[in-house]
Amino acid sequence: MPKVNSEDKVYETLLSEIIEHRFKPGDRLLEVEIAKRLGISRTPVRVALKRLEYYGLVEKLQKGGYIIPIPTPDKIYEAFLARELLEQQSAFLAAKSASEDDVAFLKDLHEREKDIYYANDKEAYTKVNEKLHLGIAKMSRNTYIEQFVRQIFWRTQLYVFFFDRFYTYNSEYGERYLHPYEKSSLKDHEEIISAIAKHKPEIAGRRMREHVHLTYELLFSHWQEMRNM
Repeated sequence: MPKVNSEDKVYETLLSEIIEHRFKPGDRLLEVEIAKRLGISRTPVRVALKRLEYYGLVEKLQKGGYIIPIPTPDKIYEAFLARELLEQQSAFLAAKSASEDDVAFLKDLHEREKDIYYANDKEAYTKVNEKLHLGIAKMSRNTYIEQFVRQIFWRTQLYVFFFDRFYTYNSEYGERYLHPYEKSSLKDHEEIISAIAKHKPEIAGRRMREHVHLTYELLFSHWQEMRNM
């Protein structure tokens, strides 16, 4: 088993707490408080917080500490638009260059994704969804696209964690927010992988952009519902 260092452990812990809504938009994350709570030194906490900042999951405050970004319509739209454009291109290029091993990797991930989704394991689903999207970005064989997809993926995921029905199910927002259209994500992934496997770049790119845009539309709708409660 690969060795997990203390910075990775702190990062995974904080990410898990964000997914589980222990932190909410507007909450401050202070290095000293986190180190004391976890019973560790401040150094790994500092590194983990910088990593979260790099991925857009927290923002640094001028007076010290970090904050979970407060969403606005413009911020959500801009983040998802950037992700649409980047992931459309990553899927397009992946369909042109994916090997048999690449396709087998994606198909295996998708099978695992379905099992995890129906088991309602939010943390495991987050990891397999990350591997699928960032795996496709890696298959683009373009270092810059892969780098930028990784960053924008996590920034949009922050909004997904707090406002997507799959992640708010069984949270304070209540059971009524679970929605059958969430399953469309599984179908989208299947069709994107199929286009990549058949080396059809136009279809792969178009379906990826449609997939990301649908995620935005559903999420934004749920966010507005929550604000009006």
